[in-house]
Amino acid sequence: MQDQDSKSRREFLKGLGLVLGCQYFIDEQVLAAPVKKVGAKTGNKQGTAAKAPAKAPGKGATYKLKPWTGDDFTLGHRLRLNDFPKFPDKAERTVDFVIVGGGVSGLTAAYQLKDHDFLLLEQYADLGGHARGSSYHGIDYSYGAAYCGPIDDVYGELYSAIGIEPIALTPDRNSFLWNNEWLGTEGDGSKSLHKEFKRLLDECKPVWEALPPEMEPEKLNTEALNKLDQTLMVQCMKGYSKEFVALIDAFCKSSLNGNIQQLSGLAGYGLLYDLVHTTHVFKGGNPAIARGLAAKVDKAGSNRCIKKAFVWNIEIKDGGASVIYSTGDGTAHRVDCKHVIVASSPLVASRQLKHIPDETKASLMSFRFGSYLVANVCMKEKLFKGTYDCFAGPPFSFADITVAETPYIKTNTYNPSMGSVLTIYQPYAAGSEGRMVLMQGDGPKIASSIVTQLEKLIPGALKQIDEVTLTRWGHALAIIGPGYFSRLSKLQNLPDAPYSLAHSSVWGWPAVESAIRGGRIAAERALAKPKAVSILVPSVPGY
Repeated sequence: MQDQDSKSRREFLKGLGLVLGCQYFIDEQVLAAPVKKVGAKTGNKQGTAAKAPAKAPGKGATYKLKPWTGDDFTLGHRLRLNDFPKFPDKAERTVDFVIVGGGVSGLTAAYQLKDHDFLLLEQYADLGGHARGSSYHGIDYSYGAAYCGPIDDVYGELYSAIGIEPIALTPDRNSFLWNNEWLGTEGDGSKSLHKEFKRLLDECKPVWEALPPEMEPEKLNTEALNKLDQTLMVQCMKGYSKEFVALIDAFCKSSLNGNIQQLSGLAGYGLLYDLVHTTHVFKGGNPAIARGLAAKVDKAGSNRCIKKAFVWNIEIKDGGASVIYSTGDGTAHRVDCKHVIVASSPLVASRQLKHIPDETKASLMSFRFGSYLVANVCMKEKLFKGTYDCFAGPPFSFADITVAETPYIKTNTYNPSMGSVLTIYQPYAAGSEGRMVLMQGDGPKIASSIVTQLEKLIPGALKQIDEVTLTRWGHALAIIGPGYFSRLSKLQNLPDAPYSLAHSSVWGWPAVESAIRGGRIAAERALAKPKAVSILVPSVPGY
């Protein structure tokens, strides 16, 4: 494993060491999390190596630890090992279109095909993929994706059609922890953070001007942009302070699951545009999009969606495809179709798809994914004074905190009795490190590590925490390393075949806009002879 991965693993294990000796009662029982005092020196500044908290968190705090949400790896690992159930020989049903996966891309495809004969197969009991969520005292929150970017053209039309209203958030929604202060990207120049941001954002401007509008994707193929696609972001950030680079790492990892030593310059510069652009949020985050799409699909007709359906094989054949899946009772089924839309991630799709060109399979298998932990910390009172999207570097294990009640405050529908929900994002480097932690699923230790760190940021938080929900994403986000966008063209320009790839990873950033676009284009391919499509880079990543 690389040195960076080893360092991350050591830091994570060190964090877990803070919570040894605590006792817990899980799920509907109360979780008691007494925190042991660690005799630290006071005055420790954030952003430097943490020796111990400046002040011991309050004792006697109690909170509920809700059941794990997110990925269940059991069947996916059986697929990886070719541990299949017995497949039926004959199809029990024939439809025009099968959609594999009920995330935003699959739901968008289903919405586009709502007037046609389709069947959607979703592994879990809830639709939405990474855009799933829950609610606390009237505050809807997300287990994953929290906001979106542009709302014009097809995106605005879709949001209007499904009856949800985006709320604008200006660039001052972002803040960074710098020497114990939450600061924005701009200021009077007296802070070293602002000086470094000014230099970085000035260096970004020529790249942003060269990025093509979404309707002109062919302009991405310029010499300068292709060079950035082949260059590591770390080569573009020479001369910045160690503390500033650590913050940019946290920002990159929160959206793209990779640091500047892993991401391409094109990915890094493109992501930084998020800091100067207006983005949008829904009440509850992006689960509002998934719920709206699912409601429209449901109204279009019954028996179109099977939940708890795990897809084992997608056999491509002349004139169509045969899809084999098992249901919650373990029974295997086969359905035939004219065209199959694959909205599962490229790594999973590479194992599901059979009889496809070797080059396509190799391209699907070339993706690297990082794993992700998301903690929704529900608090009885609103204590956090930060902005909507808040980034913290070392010594914190998490990279990002978003405030779920923000859209309610913006629309004057919030009241203090609703409390507060902080969505905390803790990505892991690509490799086995994070997935091993998440597979073991020691929720009490992980939750205690998160809330112990949170007390450092928000004094008094521990006593106000009511419940914590942990979400695990195993193969969460594709690492957009050098050559990523040039590889996408091989997957987007498929031959005239009876299958389409719809997952967001195949259509640009790991963003809701990429998922929506992938679902739309896949539906168009299913209905008509496909046209060659170039790479599309959304202006603002939505995750």
